Amino acid sequence: MNRVAIHGWALCAALFGWQSPVLAGNSLDVEFSGELVSTACQVAAESINKKITLYNLRWQFINEKGTSEVTPFTIAIDKCSETDLQKSIKLTWKSNELVNIGSESFLTTKGDSGVLLGLIDHDEKPIVWNKPITIGDINTVENLQQFDFGVYVRKPITGEAKVGDFSGIVTFNMEYE
Repeated sequence: MNRVAIHGWALCAALFGWQSPVLAGNSLDVEFSGELVSTACQVAAESINKKITLYNLRWQFINEKGTSEVTPFTIAIDKCSETDLQKSIKLTWKSNELVNIGSESFLTTKGDSGVLLGLIDHDEKPIVWNKPITIGDINTVENLQQFDFGVYVRKPITGEAKVGDFSGIVTFNMEYE
C-alpha cells in the first residue's frame, strides 16, 4: 500500500489559523492498482492456429532419400508501434513430442505413417526447440512483417515411412527485447 501524506495541508492550516472540523488524522491512505498491458507487436491473425498441409508426399521418395522436400511457411507479426522498431524478436518453438536423431530434434506425429517432422529456419538450419532464439528485428510499423520457416517429413528412426495420414502440433511463444 502506498501512503501519501498531507502534512503540507495541515501546516498551511496551522499557519493561517484555519480551523477545520476534521484535523484528527495527518495522513491519508491511498491505494493504487492497475494492469500492465503490452503494446508490443502482435502475432498476425493468419499465424495463430496455423495449419500447414504438406502436399505431394511420396512415401517411396521419403524412404529412398530420407526426407521430403521442404514446405515453406511464415509466421507474421503486425501492429508494431514506433517504439518497437529495432527490437529483437525471440521465438520459442515448444513441444514435448520430440525425438533426437544425431544433433537434431524432430517432432513425432500421430497417425499410421510413422514419419517425423523437421522444422528449419530461413537459413535452412534446424530450429532449436524449447529455447528462445532470435529470429530478427522489428523493421515495420503497423504493417505485416513475416519470418520464414520450413517443414519437411523424415522417415522414422527405424523402419520405413508408411502410406497413411499423419499430423503434428507445435506451439510457439514470441517475445521482444
